[in-house]
Amino acid sequence: MSQISIYAIVCRLVLLLSLSVSSTSDITDVTILHFNDIYNVEPSVKEPVGGAARFCSLVKSYHSLRPLVLFSGDVFSPSPLSSFTRGAQMSAVLNECGVDVAVFGNHDFDFGLGVLRQRVEETKFPWLLSNVMTHANQTLAHSHRTTVVQRGDIRIGLIGLIEEKWLNVQVSIEPDGLQYHDFVRTCNDLVAYLRTQGCDYIIALTHMRMKNDIKLAEGCSGIDLILGGHDHEYQVIQANGKYI
Repeated sequence: MSQISIYAIVCRLVLLLSLSVSSTSDITDVTILHFNDIYNVEPSVKEPVGGAARFCSLVKSYHSLRPLVLFSGDVFSPSPLSSFTRGAQMSAVLNECGVDVAVFGNHDFDFGLGVLRQRVEETKFPWLLSNVMTHANQTLAHSHRTTVVQRGDIRIGLIGLIEEKWLNVQVSIEPDGLQYHDFVRTCNDLVAYLRTQGCDYIIALTHMRMKNDIKLAEGCSGIDLILGGHDHEYQVIQANGKYI
C-alpha cells in the first residue's frame, strides 16, 4: 500500500461545497470530502507521496465536521499488489476512510463482475451505477441507481454516472450484455425522482472525462453539484451555474 500515490484531486480532500438549509431552529452545514482514482504502479519520492495510512489519517482529521465522504471510482486496480489480491486490500482502506457513497470506475471492473461483487460485499457503503443495467434491468455488482443520505436537516440524493466510451473498451465485461443509458437523460430522470423523495440537494458522482461532466451540467439543470473522477487533474470549474 505504500506505493499508492494520491494524485492532485485524489490527494487533496476537496471541501467543494458547504450545503445549508434554513430551519425554524438553526442552519445545518454539510462538509463534503471527495476523492478518486487511488492507484499508481510506481512509487513517488516527492509530494504527493500518498500512502493509505497517511490518507486515512487526513480524512479522519475532519471527523469533527461529520463530513460526507464521497468517492468517484478506480480503487481496486491497477497496482502491483492488486495483481495478486484482485483489489481485496483496498476494501478495508475505503471502510477505514469512512466513505459514505461511491461510484464505480473503469478499473474497478478489471477482474470481472464476480470479483467486483466480492469487493462491494466487503465494503460498508453503497456503490452507485445509475446508467448501466443488464437486459433484465438489474444493476451491476450489487450497485444502486440512487441513494439518499441525511446530514442534520439536509437530505441529499446521489446519482452515479459513467461514459459509454470506457465501458466499450473494458475487456473484462461484455458490453453486448448490458444496456447503456445516456447520462444526461438518466440524470434528468433520477433528479426528478429524487425530488419526489424530498431531497434538498442532488449530487452526481461521475467517472468520465471533464468534457462529459460539462455536458452533464449543461443538460441537467436540476443537478446541484458534479463530483467527477477518471481525469487525473485537479480541476474546479463552473458550467451552467453548477460546480464541477
